[in-house]
Amino acid sequence: MGRELKPYDGANAYGDAPAAPAQTIDLRRLMVALRRQRLTIILPAVLVGGLGLAYAMAKPETYSAYSSLLLDSNVNRSVQQAGGIATVALPAERIENARVVLESDKLANDVLNLTGLQDNPSFMNPPRSAFTSAIGQVIGTVLSPVRWARDQLTALTTPADVAAPVAIPEGTAMTDPARRLAAMRLQGGIRVARIGQSSAVAVMFVSHDPAIAAQVANAYADLYVRDILVANSDSVGQTTAWMQTRLEELQRQAQAAASAAERFAAENSLVEFSSGGLLTEQALNELNSNLTAVLTEAARAQAVLDTYERAVEGGVEGLTNNNSALAIGGDVSLELRARLDSYNDVQARLQRLLTTSGPDHPQVAGLQQTLATTAERLFVELQARRAEAQSALDVANARVEALQQSVQQASERNSDQAANFVRLRALQEEAATLSTIYQQTLTRSQEIEQQQSFPVSNVRILSYAQVPTSPSGPAVLRTALAATLLGLFLGMAVAALREWRERSLRTAADVTEHSGLRFLGHLPVLPPVRRQRGAGASRTAVRSAAIPPVHRGETLPVLAKVKPPVIDVPVPVLHYPDSVYAETLRHVRLAGEAVGKPLPVTGVTSFHPFEGRSSVAFNLAGQLGIGHQSVLLIDADSRGRALSRMLGLDRKPGLTDAAAERGDWQSMLVSIADTNLVVLPCGLDQGGPSDDLLTGQLLARITQEAGARDFSRVIVDVPPLYPVAQGRAILHELAQFIIVAEWGKTSRAIAESALAEDPVLEQRCLGVVYDRVNLRKLKSFLLPGEMENYLGGPKYYMSLKQKMMRR
Repeated sequence: MGRELKPYDGANAYGDAPAAPAQTIDLRRLMVALRRQRLTIILPAVLVGGLGLAYAMAKPETYSAYSSLLLDSNVNRSVQQAGGIATVALPAERIENARVVLESDKLANDVLNLTGLQDNPSFMNPPRSAFTSAIGQVIGTVLSPVRWARDQLTALTTPADVAAPVAIPEGTAMTDPARRLAAMRLQGGIRVARIGQSSAVAVMFVSHDPAIAAQVANAYADLYVRDILVANSDSVGQTTAWMQTRLEELQRQAQAAASAAERFAAENSLVEFSSGGLLTEQALNELNSNLTAVLTEAARAQAVLDTYERAVEGGVEGLTNNNSALAIGGDVSLELRARLDSYNDVQARLQRLLTTSGPDHPQVAGLQQTLATTAERLFVELQARRAEAQSALDVANARVEALQQSVQQASERNSDQAANFVRLRALQEEAATLSTIYQQTLTRSQEIEQQQSFPVSNVRILSYAQVPTSPSGPAVLRTALAATLLGLFLGMAVAALREWRERSLRTAADVTEHSGLRFLGHLPVLPPVRRQRGAGASRTAVRSAAIPPVHRGETLPVLAKVKPPVIDVPVPVLHYPDSVYAETLRHVRLAGEAVGKPLPVTGVTSFHPFEGRSSVAFNLAGQLGIGHQSVLLIDADSRGRALSRMLGLDRKPGLTDAAAERGDWQSMLVSIADTNLVVLPCGLDQGGPSDDLLTGQLLARITQEAGARDFSRVIVDVPPLYPVAQGRAILHELAQFIIVAEWGKTSRAIAESALAEDPVLEQRCLGVVYDRVNLRKLKSFLLPGEMENYLGGPKYYMSLKQKMMRR
């Protein structure tokens, strides 16, 4: 029933948290949600679809006519080849440019000039549907106050001495409202679409008059071709004039730059090779190459000398005492190579003999003498080679010094002409650049002149529009389908929002999964109780049975001496003993009896303020009193007093008065007619607020004294757990209690956190029941196969009503 509290583990306090389970989509829950929200989804689809159908059917018929244009830059291939103009593939941007031109104000005004549609009544006053007219009138009526307020505000904020506007000639496009309206209608009715993947476009116009539709489509095609031709001709003429001026300017600039370069070279005596360099620059390059080679040779001679220096630095003794082979790198003479090999061979033989036989071997002395002789000869040869290396190094260093002086002198001579040479190169490059630009511009100018001689357009008309014979609109089916889909999407969005906002307790799984408490059952709304004839005799019998027997010699119970007053209030559950409500209360009774207390004291509370809690406590006490057992029902909710108001005892003394010591609680009891139920009201409103501690102590004393008065059960109507603290204080004095949750109104969050921080109350809680359950709606929240699907529905209650009527 409760959550498992694990002990604190200090060693693993900061360990890795367990991995969260993988989130999956439960198709069963999804299907249940769709079934539950079916009206929310279907109703907007039907309404919006019907509205779209009515709108489409009310629209007048329209006709579509279209002409086709080929926007191909290669259409005049022979002409372009004759003119020397290169051809390029048609980009997609050009088709979009054609769309923009066809939908422009200029072309619309050209079409009006050609067709005169601004004076055609059929074009200016097209028929309108009644649906559109009604909507326009409604919008105009709604916006009329806004327009009036705007006019008044404009009149108040406009100064009186505003200058008169500039007069505009009558009949122009800016002042003629009919022409502006006609242009707007043309732009609104024209449609431009690409034909497949080709470079052709279809110019379509939609109108209620088929003749007007064909006339406008053909006019747009003709005027577009003319507009492209005129634009090309104007562009070529302007470009040709500009390029002639530019050619003359470029020619003068190129000649001036070439003359300046020649004069500068002559004035500074700059002589160049055929490769483009100066004499001094070439000499300096050769000296630098020779200096690099000599430096390399000097470094090689120094390395050879260093090798021989290391070999002879120890003298003959060093060669004799050396225990390893001697190596001389580089090119060496044959005589030196032979002496090195002889030395290394004797050295190796001596080391092997010492290693294998030791220094006492008779051949060791002979090998040592041979090694000394070989070392002396090798030392003499090494000294000779060292002298040769020293001579070679001296010669190389002398050459390096001489070449460095020559390079320095050449650099000094070249530096005097370097600045002049850089200036000459800049003048030559400038002259070459201007000459190249001039040649390119001249070539392009000749191509444009050839193109101007062929005044043709790269756009042609493929087909003209014909007068349509059948209407193309309105698309009733398509409009209705689109409206239905729109309504369906809207309904699904609303349904998703409702499901997202659904956070209340509905099923048994909601309690067990979110709070860990036990679920006891559903309490549906009971039908109203009807009084029947002949109930007086049975009421008397029940009243006499409700009085506990009095044994001779006993002073208690007091009830035998002073009978509590009786009120006639029906207990609904007693009139429907076979209902789901009664079965749920029997489950509560079994859960309470399982505790095994001698006098079960059960509290009835709720998660939040809820008047149905008192009704559940009243029905539970009434059912527990069936037979010859007396049940004491106590209203401990001093703030709500819902039970006392329901029984009409809110003006009777009760628990609060007893807690304030204004009387004995036994004298404040009230009996319910025809039942074994005795009620202790909450108390008078004028009695003042009751202290929670005193109330809890009084309840503990009452439960002890109730056994002496032959009460077999005690039911306490406890205040809610939130937001007041009185309910928790009272529940700590009780052995067990149940929680009543309002079905569909109590959130899962409050059920999860209500007893999470109070393990004592969590252990004493018998479980949770749902009150005011709608069994028909409950099935829409259940998954297939859950046990709650077998609960009785409205038909079950109808059968109960028929049984009661037959009785």
